[in-house]
Amino acid sequence: MVNKAKQMGSRWEKELAGLLKGKRQPSSGAFGTLTHDASLTGDVVVKYPWWGKLLHVECKYGYGGATQLSLKRDWLVKVREEAALAKRYPVLAVKFRDVMGGDRESAKVICINVDTWNAMMEEVRGLYLDYLTLLKETYEGEEDG
Repeated sequence: MVNKAKQMGSRWEKELAGLLKGKRQPSSGAFGTLTHDASLTGDVVVKYPWWGKLLHVECKYGYGGATQLSLKRDWLVKVREEAALAKRYPVLAVKFRDVMGGDRESAKVICINVDTWNAMMEEVRGLYLDYLTLLKETYEGEEDG
C-alpha cells in the first residue's frame, strides 16, 4: 500500500517542477543522499540562464491545513546544507493542504533565507549594470557614427 502523504508530496514536487520549469530529482533526492552525490540531492532543481547557480528546491506539502501550516527550521537548515554542497541557491517550496477555493495560488509559497535573497539580488544588480553598460556603448556608438 502506498503512503497517501508520500503520494501528495510527490504530486507537489511534479507540480512545482512544471511551474518552475525545473527537473525532479531521482527518488526525491534520496538517491543523492545514499550515494553522497550532492548534485542529486533536493527534490527539484531549476536552472535559469541568468542565474549563476541552480536553485536547489526542497518541497513540503501539508503540515497543517488550508489556513495555516507549520514551518520547521530543520527543513531550512537541511536545504541550506545540501545546496551549499551542490553549490546551488537553497529554496524551500511549501504548499498548504486542502485548499479548495478562493485564491488557490496563495497556497503555493517559495521560502528563501535573507543571505540567499541578497546573493540573488547582487546577481540581478550585476546584470542590470551590464545592461546599462551595453546601452551606453550602443548609443555612444550611434552618436559617433
